[in-house]
Amino acid sequence: MTTPIATTESSNHQLILDFERMAHRSFELCMQALMKVDFYEGLLRRLAAGQSIADELPVVENMSFELVKLTVQRLKKQAELAANEAWELPNELKGSFVTTVRSAVTQGELIPQYDVKYVAETNVGKVQVAARNWRRNVTVEVQGGAEATKVAYGQMVFAGLQAS
Repeated sequence: MTTPIATTESSNHQLILDFERMAHRSFELCMQALMKVDFYEGLLRRLAAGQSIADELPVVENMSFELVKLTVQRLKKQAELAANEAWELPNELKGSFVTTVRSAVTQGELIPQYDVKYVAETNVGKVQVAARNWRRNVTVEVQGGAEATKVAYGQMVFAGLQAS
């Protein structure tokens, strides 16, 4: 579920729970996209070495080498974009928060580290939600005043209700 649920819990606590749920889902989608990137990189290495990939992808057997290479490069690029786009909020929440995604690959690590900021400007102040991962651990932190957090959470609930 990607839409918030109205509750009597504190707004700060609910924001953390909702964003943790979305961050874990985003992380899994990101990992799926990165596995595709690795697959396409392997295909490109085989193509660069002059090997055929028709044993894995029989559909390319009758295609030209250049067309196969361009297609694999395009698919790799799409998977790379999907990895970053996985961290975007659902469409119904994009109007409430501005998303900034930064990633870095640490030497010796297989999984990139993502630092994602979601910022909501409310009429009573700014709320910033930070989602980070280290390896497979995802953490979420909310910064903002109590009133601003309450307003931001209310906007999320309202947006979720409108989308339903």
